[in-house]
Amino acid sequence: MKFILSLIITLSLPILTFAAEEKTSTYTYEQEKCSGEEDAFLRGLEEELTNCKIQMSDAPSTADMNEAYYKFGDCSIAVANKLFEKNYKKYNDKVKKNFDTLVKAYYACAHDMYEYSDFASIRGGTMYNTMAVTSATFWIRDMVKEYLHLARIECDDKAGFDSLE
Repeated sequence: MKFILSLIITLSLPILTFAAEEKTSTYTYEQEKCSGEEDAFLRGLEEELTNCKIQMSDAPSTADMNEAYYKFGDCSIAVANKLFEKNYKKYNDKVKKNFDTLVKAYYACAHDMYEYSDFASIRGGTMYNTMAVTSATFWIRDMVKEYLHLARIECDDKAGFDSLE
């Protein structure tokens, strides 16, 4: 029993030492915050993406729904393009080309899922087209959110490195 107890204590000492050092550190998370113009730019894009809304009448046709969701997707894409213009200057053409390819793939895969399976062909109907468009636009929005999230992390990391000088 004494052996087990001494083994546990021996193994836990490095962890306890690390925890004690962590508490005495003068470094704060605030030093890693993106600041100034970059922060304002990213906050603006995050807000702009949040403001991308699906707007349609109370009793929309499937064509009205498709149009509303395509506009929602276009709004998200516009936010991504603004981010690419500012934060991906060196590889802008490549990044935009890859993103456009991804957007087309999202729409194609969504149509595959909802309209082209053996079971979907039995059901048919324009509503399945609308469901595909809806899914694709939400995938697009989620991808743009991910781009913004990573841009925020990179900016915060840059600010953290700058503060260490």
